[in-house]
Amino acid sequence: MSRKFLLALALSAGLAFSQTPALALQPAVAAAPASPHAALESDVSDILDRMVREMGPDERLALTPESAAAFLNAEERERLSTGFVRFTVDRPARLFVAFDSAYGETPFWLTDLGFQRRADLDFIVDVEDPFHVWEKAVSAGEVNLGVPSLSGELKPYIVFAAPAEGEGTVAITPLVPGADVQTAREGGEAYVDDNDWFNALPAELDGLPVLRSFESWELVSRMVGFFRATDYPSSATPDHLQLTWQDDPRTGVTVQWRTDETVADSILWLAPAGDDGAGRMLAAGAAALTSRQIVNDPDIRLHRVRLDDLTPATDYEYAVSADNGQTWTQRRRFRTAADAGAEPYAFVYLGDPQNGLDEWGALIRQSDGRFPEARFYMIAGDLIDHGTERDNWDQFFHEGSTVFDRTPVVPALGNHDSHGGHPTLYLQQFALPDNGAETLDPGRTYHVTYQDLLVVVMDSNYDLVEPELQTEWLDRVLGQSDARWKVVIYHHPFYASRPGRDNHPLRDAWGPIFDRHNVDIAFQGHDHAYMRTVPMRGHEPVAEGEHGTVYLVAVSGTKMYEQELPAFAAFGAVNTRTYQIIQVDPATGTLTYRAIDADGGVIDSFDLSKD
Repeated sequence: MSRKFLLALALSAGLAFSQTPALALQPAVAAAPASPHAALESDVSDILDRMVREMGPDERLALTPESAAAFLNAEERERLSTGFVRFTVDRPARLFVAFDSAYGETPFWLTDLGFQRRADLDFIVDVEDPFHVWEKAVSAGEVNLGVPSLSGELKPYIVFAAPAEGEGTVAITPLVPGADVQTAREGGEAYVDDNDWFNALPAELDGLPVLRSFESWELVSRMVGFFRATDYPSSATPDHLQLTWQDDPRTGVTVQWRTDETVADSILWLAPAGDDGAGRMLAAGAAALTSRQIVNDPDIRLHRVRLDDLTPATDYEYAVSADNGQTWTQRRRFRTAADAGAEPYAFVYLGDPQNGLDEWGALIRQSDGRFPEARFYMIAGDLIDHGTERDNWDQFFHEGSTVFDRTPVVPALGNHDSHGGHPTLYLQQFALPDNGAETLDPGRTYHVTYQDLLVVVMDSNYDLVEPELQTEWLDRVLGQSDARWKVVIYHHPFYASRPGRDNHPLRDAWGPIFDRHNVDIAFQGHDHAYMRTVPMRGHEPVAEGEHGTVYLVAVSGTKMYEQELPAFAAFGAVNTRTYQIIQVDPATGTLTYRAIDADGGVIDSFDLSKD
């Protein structure tokens, strides 16, 4: 497809280049609480900026906790030694700081502040995590302690307090929002937001008040490993092509691609398949995305064209050019949705990709080859392992674009996609509908209607976003839809595939709404195993002939968990990567579901039918 040929087509048809507004990739934060460590995060950011100015790329990549600590000037070292944990004690006390020693890093500030090693008090958390203990005497009043680590590998430490003399209980009052105080007991949980537990405690610590924080705060002071090199750097040639929906799937699709920073403008050519004479060219909107952590490709550009005037049930072809039409990518083909009830369709559901993205890429290509008729792919969160690291996203898009360049992707947010913070890179790199809960960022929640199927996408990260922020919107969207099939997709499962991982806040807030509006299927992730429940209603299996919601958990990446199935599970499997093909026939009112493993075998299936 030559540039002259395309220009001739445009001119002969009297077409002009359509203009797409410039992109604004930085999402506005809606209803986001202020960070409890805003001042510390600002200090760390300033240090990272100084590292960029004063260190070469190789030095930044080779940072260790020791070399990072040595880089700090006296003022920076003092701030990082006192800027993370703040609390008061009501009397002179002996403090015991305990942290996971498995990663080989000891917080540098412990010796700076006069703590002494207490190896005789070391203990185990969560069966295998060895916690080292350090002790210091403090006066009554305010105590300020330092960052969890410089590597981001250590979960935040925990702090026990005992009276300096005599008996009684030290009253600890946290000064950092979110931190709490519990009584330390065997079996107790070490973090507010994680179920890691104390296997056993030495007598000197057992029964003491313990100050807990959030596991998700572990990255607040990360320097070591922050700087990274991507294995998939951008170039002047467009790559990472993907399709998403921002509008009605019958008439719209958004096409996105990536280039390096040298490409200011690019264009898209689009035509109904087999009718090049009806082709048109559109100028893409573009925006720079800068990631200071990527030493070999910090600045890229995302290009995007939002189409909203397409014909339903029509095959289209497109190509993109980053050099004003001199060269073009190969043509890709996609199909718009038909009107409700007009034709059969299929879609694919995937559990967490997260790890082993090369093998995940092979799995979705197997799915694409076997079921090319699939009209979209849904992913139940944890698309990558570290959502704050753009090189993780580079690999995801490198693999995903081999399928999502022709079949739209419908993602949901997982905990790893934001990694304890705001999902900035996720929201910047996916063009998603702006029809979600008004209380949250656009793209965190949204809904799509494909023929006679309503898909509602929710944000289940309830440690960061209260489930109640979505209930009014969820109730309204489900209630207003007349779709025959209603499904939801989110990350954290209502019913976990092993004990201790149920997510009661979600179940309590959303379950009654699912029941009220007869949700058919809940697509979930997070548990890194496969599980299907029997139809459920009111948290109980339904009687024969009654409507209930089928709750699914699946995994498509290589990270696996053990499983202990609940009594209401219909089927389960471990160490099994799957994709799920769901085929819908509006004419017969049937939905056929199959879970297929990496070897191509069907491991589970069920059918639903409706009038």
